[in-house]
Amino acid sequence: MSSVVSALPADNAPLWRRFDAEWYRVRYRDVLGDLADADPEALAAHYAETAGELHLSPNRFFDEEWYLEVNPDVAAAVHAGSFESGFAHYCSDGYINRSPHWLFSETVYLARYPDLTRATLERLGAFNGYDHYLRYGDREFRSGHLLFDPHLYYAHARVRGDGSPRQAAGKTSALSIPEIGPFTAFLADEAEQNTLRVSWYFDPEWYLKTYPEVAEAVEGGQIRNPLHHFLTNKTPVDFCGLEWFSEAYYLEQYPDIADAIATGQLRSAYDHFLRYGAFERRRPHPDVDLNAYFFSGTVRADIERGLVRDVFEHWLSRRHQQPLDAGLERPDLKVFEGLAVRKAENLLPLLAARPLDFTAQDEPRLSVILLVRNRLSLTLSTLSALRMTYAGPLDVIVVDAGSRDDTTRLQHFARGMQILRLDRSVTRAEALKAALPHARGAAVLWLGQGVRLAHGSLQAALDALDTQASIAEERIGVVTGRTLRADGRILEAGALIGRDGSLIHYLENAPMEEPAACFRRPVACGTVPALLIDRALLEKLEGFDGRLESEAAQLADLCLRAAEAGQHVGYEPAFLASQDVSDKEASAFDTADRHRLKRRHAAVFAQAFPPSPRLAARARSNAGASVRRILFIEDRVPLRSLGSGFVRSNDIVRTMAALGHQVTVFPIYASVDPLSRIYADFPPEVEVLHDRGYETLDAFLQERSGVWDCVWIGRTHNIGRLLPILMAQAPALPLDAVVLDTEAVTSPRDLLKAQLFDEPQTRTLDEALGAEFAAAWFCRKIVAVNSLDVRTLHEAGFENVAELGHMCPVRPIPKAWGERRDMLFLGAIHEPNSPNHDSLIWFVEKVLPLLRDRLPEDVRFSVAGFRGAAVDLSVLGRDPRVELLGAVKDPSELYATHRVFIAPTRYAGGIPFKVHEAASYGLPVVASDLLCRQLGWRDGLEIVSGGDNDAERFAERVVALYTDEELWNTVRAGALRMLEQENSAKAYAVRLNSILQDVFEAGR
Repeated sequence: MSSVVSALPADNAPLWRRFDAEWYRVRYRDVLGDLADADPEALAAHYAETAGELHLSPNRFFDEEWYLEVNPDVAAAVHAGSFESGFAHYCSDGYINRSPHWLFSETVYLARYPDLTRATLERLGAFNGYDHYLRYGDREFRSGHLLFDPHLYYAHARVRGDGSPRQAAGKTSALSIPEIGPFTAFLADEAEQNTLRVSWYFDPEWYLKTYPEVAEAVEGGQIRNPLHHFLTNKTPVDFCGLEWFSEAYYLEQYPDIADAIATGQLRSAYDHFLRYGAFERRRPHPDVDLNAYFFSGTVRADIERGLVRDVFEHWLSRRHQQPLDAGLERPDLKVFEGLAVRKAENLLPLLAARPLDFTAQDEPRLSVILLVRNRLSLTLSTLSALRMTYAGPLDVIVVDAGSRDDTTRLQHFARGMQILRLDRSVTRAEALKAALPHARGAAVLWLGQGVRLAHGSLQAALDALDTQASIAEERIGVVTGRTLRADGRILEAGALIGRDGSLIHYLENAPMEEPAACFRRPVACGTVPALLIDRALLEKLEGFDGRLESEAAQLADLCLRAAEAGQHVGYEPAFLASQDVSDKEASAFDTADRHRLKRRHAAVFAQAFPPSPRLAARARSNAGASVRRILFIEDRVPLRSLGSGFVRSNDIVRTMAALGHQVTVFPIYASVDPLSRIYADFPPEVEVLHDRGYETLDAFLQERSGVWDCVWIGRTHNIGRLLPILMAQAPALPLDAVVLDTEAVTSPRDLLKAQLFDEPQTRTLDEALGAEFAAAWFCRKIVAVNSLDVRTLHEAGFENVAELGHMCPVRPIPKAWGERRDMLFLGAIHEPNSPNHDSLIWFVEKVLPLLRDRLPEDVRFSVAGFRGAAVDLSVLGRDPRVELLGAVKDPSELYATHRVFIAPTRYAGGIPFKVHEAASYGLPVVASDLLCRQLGWRDGLEIVSGGDNDAERFAERVVALYTDEELWNTVRAGALRMLEQENSAKAYAVRLNSILQDVFEAGR
C-alpha cells in the first residue's frame, strides 16, 4: 500500500487522490482507538496497513465501501490480491471511466458538459472529470449528480424554510460555499446533511418520516444521511425518493421497463423516470399529470428558457406557488376593455409633449383609412401602434365624423396626416368614399378606432398581399388577420360563413397561440376592422355597400365581391391586431343584413357548410377543388435540427404545401420545442398541432371527421400503434387514401445488427418483415426511401409500393482541397446504441488510432449534431483529437472548413441524409459500403467506400481521400452531379406529386 500512499501528497495530485488526515481522524475515530490523536504520518501509515482489510476511505471524496459495492469486478480483484483496495484500483485504472463517490457520476458529468473533452481536461491539467469538478467545476456551481443541485443547496444553506437566515452550522459557513464549492461544503458539513434539501428530486424530511428504519440507521451512524441511503441501499425499488413518485405505480403503468431493472441496466423505476420518463412526461404518481401541467401557464416557456431541466422539476419547485389569478374568476371582458381605455388615456400627455409624426418623405406604399368619432384616446392608441409597427412611409387619412371632443385638436397629437373633417356623422360607406380619392398607396388598410396593430403585423399583411395564391394563380386582393380581444384571447381568426346566411368569428375565445389560428390559408372573408385591400380592387368594387348596416356585413360583402372579381381573400396569422373596445353596433349582424348578404351571394352561401362547430375545420378554408387536405402523422414535429429522417419528413411537408395542398402535422409525442423554432421550420401555410399527441388522436379524428383527402403516416411502427384508433375512426377517414411512409425498412437493419454483435437470431428475414408490416394492410400505398427497400417490400408481397428518397439541392461551397482541414461527422443521435452512436464509437475506438501516424498530428475529428438526453458521448471526448461540438444551427461553416466527411455506419435502413447533405455542400464522403449500396453511388466516383466493419480499410480510404487532391476533386464533382440529377427540389416535387395523385385518384 505504500506505493499508492507515497503518491498522494504531490502538490498537483487530484483532491480525490490525497490522504486527508484530519478528515480520516474524525471519520474513523472509533476504528483508530489510541491513534485518534496521532500525527498525520501515523494516520497515513494506519490507512496504508488497514484500508484494504477494513474498506477505509482516504478522504471525503472517495467512498471505498460504495466503490466496491457497485464494481463487483473490482471487489473480486481486491479479494484476489490484484489490488490492495478499491482506491488503489481507482488510482490505477478506475479514474478513467468509473465514479468514485455515490454523489458524483463521471459519465453524467462529462455528458452534461460536453465542453470537457480530453483535450480540454489536458489543457487544464485535470486527470479526469472528477478532478476537473473538484478543481474548478464545483466552484463554478456545476453539478456532478442529478440528485445534487448546487444552486438549491446554496439557497437552502443560506435560508431556512421559514425564510429566516440560517446561521453557520457544523464546520462550514454558508458564506464560504462559493469559495470552496457546494459539493465540498455539503460533504464537509455533516450537521446539515440529514434534512437539507439538495435536489428537487429528493425530499430528505419526507424520506425520514416515511422510512423510520432509515432515520434509526442515520441516528445510529450506520448510514450518513437520507440521500446516502437512497443512493446506496441494495433494494432501491423498495424506497421512493419523495412523496410524488411511486415505484409501484410507475412499474404498473409502464411494465416495459421491468426487464431493464431486473438486468441491472436501471437501478429502479425512478432511475428510468429521471433519465427518460420525465422528458416523455410520463406520470410519476396517480395524482400528477405532467402532460397536462406542461401545457399550463408558463411551464413550457420556462423549460425552453432553461430555467428547469424538465417538467417534473418545474412541478416540484413551483407546486406551492399560486398563479397570480389563482382562486379568482376570470374578469368580464368589460374589465379588460376598461383597462385598455385607461391605458390609452395615459398617452394623451405623452403625445401632447411629443406628437406622432407620419410625414412621408417618400411615396407611400400604403394608405390607412381610419374613421373616428370622439374618443380621442382610442384614436391615439390606434395611431401610436400604427407608427410603431411600421417604420416605412404611411399615407394616413383620418375621417372625423363630426367629433365634439378633443378629436378636433387631433393635429396637435399627430402630424403628417390627412384629416377629413365632416360636419355630421357619416356611414362607413360614405367615409370610405370620401377618403379613397385622397389615397396615394397601392394598398389600403381599413382600420377601426381602438384597433392596435402588433409589431411587424403590417409588413406581414403587405407581404401576404404580394403573394400569389396557389389556387389557379389567383392574386391575393384582400388580407384579414388574427384579431384579439382586450383580454388577449382571439376575437376572430378569419370568419366562417354558414349556409343559413350567418357570419361566425372562427376560434373566438381561443388562446392566442391556438395552432389552428397560426397558419396561413384562403378564407371566405374577415369581419373585423383590420382589413388590407388592394386599392385598384377597392376602387373597382366602389368600396362598401351602404345598404348594409353593420360593419361586419360590409366587410364580409366586400370580401365576397372581391372573390367574385377573381381576387383571393387570404388569412395571415402574423397580421396580428387587438381590438381594445368592442363595438357592438358595428359587429351586430341583424336579420336584414343576413338576408341581403344571402340574396346577393346566393351561390356562395348555398355551397357553404351548415353553421355547426363540428364542421368548422372544413368550413374555415375557402380552398378550391384542386386543393387537398392532408393529415401528416409523425413521431414528433419534424424539425430539421432533429435529423434521423425528420429532415426528410420536413421536406415532404414543405413540398406538399408547395404543391398547393393544405397540410396538418400531428405528432405522436406533443412537442417540447420552442414555438419560434417550430414555426420557423415550416411554410406559413402548414398547420402544426404541436400541442397534440397520441392520447388526443382519437378525439381529433372524430372532431375532424370527413376533412381529410389523404392520411400520411410516417414510420412503420406507427401504423401498428395507431391501428386500433384508425379502425375505431374508420368512418372519419379516407380509407382508400391512407399512406404508410416507411422512412426505413428496419428488419434487414436489425438482422445485420444481430450478425454484427453475434446476437441470437430468433426469426428469419421474412418472419421479421411479416411482423414489421403486420398492420400495413390498412394502407393503400406504401412509400419506401430507396430501390433496395422497394425490392424488399415487393419480395415480402406488397405490390403498391412507391419510392421517395431525400430532397437535397446542391449548394457547393467554393473552397478548394488545400483551404480545408480536419474530418467531420454530423448526424443526430437520439438514443444510445443507435446506428449513428454505434458508428461513432466504432470509428473513434477502431479507426482513429490507425490514423495517428498516417495523417498530420494536428488533424482533428469534429463531431456535431443533435444529441438525445440519454446519449453519453463523453467516451469520445477522451481522445484529444475529438472535438464535440453538439447541435449546430447552421452547419454550412462546418461543411466549408472540413476536408473529409466521415460516415462509418455499420447497420442502418433507408438513405443516409447526412451523406447527401455533406455532398451537397461539396464535402466528399468516406462511407461504409452499406451506405454506398443504399445510395447507389460508386466508389471513387461519387463517394469513397470504407468497406463494411473493416477498420483497416476504412482508415486507408480516409487517408486516400484526405491526402489525394485529384481523388478529392473527382468525388466532389461526381456527388454533386448525382444529387443534381436525382435529388433536386424540382425532381422531388414531381415524384411526390405523382404519388399523391395516385392516392387521390384511388380515394375518389
